[in-house]
Amino acid sequence: MNALAAQFAASQFDLAILGADSPLGEALLVNLDEHEVPIGRLFALTLREPEDSVSFRGEDWPCLAATEFDYSQAQALVVASRGAATSRLLERVRAERPTLPILEADAVDPAAAVIAARVIKPIAALAGVVSAEAFVTLPVSLAGKEGVDELVQQTRGLFNMESLEPEVFPLQIAFNMIPLAREKSAPDYESFLADTTARLANGVSIGFTAVTGPLFFGAAMALHVRTAQSLDVAALRNALRHQDGITLMEDDHPAAMPTPATDALGSADVFVGRIRLAGESCRLWLVFDPITLDAARMAASVENWIDKPATSMLT
Repeated sequence: MNALAAQFAASQFDLAILGADSPLGEALLVNLDEHEVPIGRLFALTLREPEDSVSFRGEDWPCLAATEFDYSQAQALVVASRGAATSRLLERVRAERPTLPILEADAVDPAAAVIAARVIKPIAALAGVVSAEAFVTLPVSLAGKEGVDELVQQTRGLFNMESLEPEVFPLQIAFNMIPLAREKSAPDYESFLADTTARLANGVSIGFTAVTGPLFFGAAMALHVRTAQSLDVAALRNALRHQDGITLMEDDHPAAMPTPATDALGSADVFVGRIRLAGESCRLWLVFDPITLDAARMAASVENWIDKPATSMLT
């Protein structure tokens, strides 16, 4: 986009973000700002009490009640929240403004599948893949601010010998791990991860076990791969080192153990460490930030949409 077009877009393109005050919404605003995506007016919408504001381009933008907002003011809507209340509101908005371009958080490929595909592709190229299994622990921030608040409150309550009933998660999340349950009328999440990974990794299949853990931000994955032939560790490290979006943590480095909190937070890379090879068996430890990854891809979608005709839809 040239300077004149950018200036025109900046004065014309008005964007509404539902869930702008959520972890994903805040990360999306950071990405839009860092990439200088030309936004005119920003409508920061919330399903909570509109008491807070969000930061964008060095300014504070007050949050607005999403249920009372006039969506004719926006040229596009980005949805950075999930849940039943969000679904009900979107159903109403689509009925009232059927031509409004809408980008939902679930429209981007899940970060765990993107990360798994990114790592397994060079392995498949080097030695072929017979089978692969992944155990992934996801953070509470994927459930929004409500998920973060519930972990905070339960942790504080347990230290004070108090028992709090779960509201966001089906069971206690503090000091616990909860397997992801299938939602009504929704596909099994682990199968969805497997199908998405196979599509992104040229047909390579991975079986997933996914849980929500007591992590505020950042995620971890243990990836076990059975290859068609033995891998050379030097060749594998070299391939990973030259793969875009992968940061390899060398075993001989003093801080070579990547963790969600110390390495992944705020990065769109996957950090790979603890590579273990034994014959045709390959085991790797991965950490990544699903919020940052989702936000980066959503910001790219917004930027691509701005360059399209106003009648096109977000894809």
